[in-house]
Amino acid sequence: MSVTSSAAPVTGDTARRILAATAACVAEQGLRATSVEDIAERAGCARATIYRLFPGGRTGLLTAAVELQLDEVMASAARAADAADDLPDAVAGAVCAAATTISEHAALQRLLREEPGAILPYISFDRLEPLLARAAAWGREHLGRFLDDEQAEVVGEWGARVVLVHLRAPGSPTDTTDLAAVRRLVGRYLLPGLSTADPAAIDPPATHARPA
Repeated sequence: MSVTSSAAPVTGDTARRILAATAACVAEQGLRATSVEDIAERAGCARATIYRLFPGGRTGLLTAAVELQLDEVMASAARAADAADDLPDAVAGAVCAAATTISEHAALQRLLREEPGAILPYISFDRLEPLLARAAAWGREHLGRFLDDEQAEVVGEWGARVVLVHLRAPGSPTDTTDLAAVRRLVGRYLLPGLSTADPAAIDPPATHARPA
């Protein structure tokens, strides 16, 4: 399921080159100062190619760029979860990997700092439900070896909410790019609510941790 209702899958080298050019331009000069002409020049293509591949100009480009970044975030979380030997490490690793991938995306970080209104609608309001549904399906796929389908979906959605809350509210006392900090969060607030949780796996709560 797509994070947006209109975003199409990004395929083809030209489309990916255009999206890479979009990210580079936004990282360097911000979204307001970035034109379709700037992106076309950076990507080495004609403006008509951009409009053909991404109807809607800058809006279509931003929608596709958000979708592609979400794919990268979900993939990094999947790699971390699949490499873990138990549920706490799988969840903590996935949240940490997702948050780290987001923190390293220069264009997204610039938008969050300087033009949050351009990006927050893609992760808020009516577009949040498809995103959480995708996270639930992710949980079923990558956490199903530890939990039944229903609980795996709940945990997948919980992880997405943790990442989103900290994305939209920088300065939280819990650093979601710190694996140990996320592991404490998982142990304190997630595991006690799972019927299959092993009490011995729950870490003592850190004094600075709080619910996401």
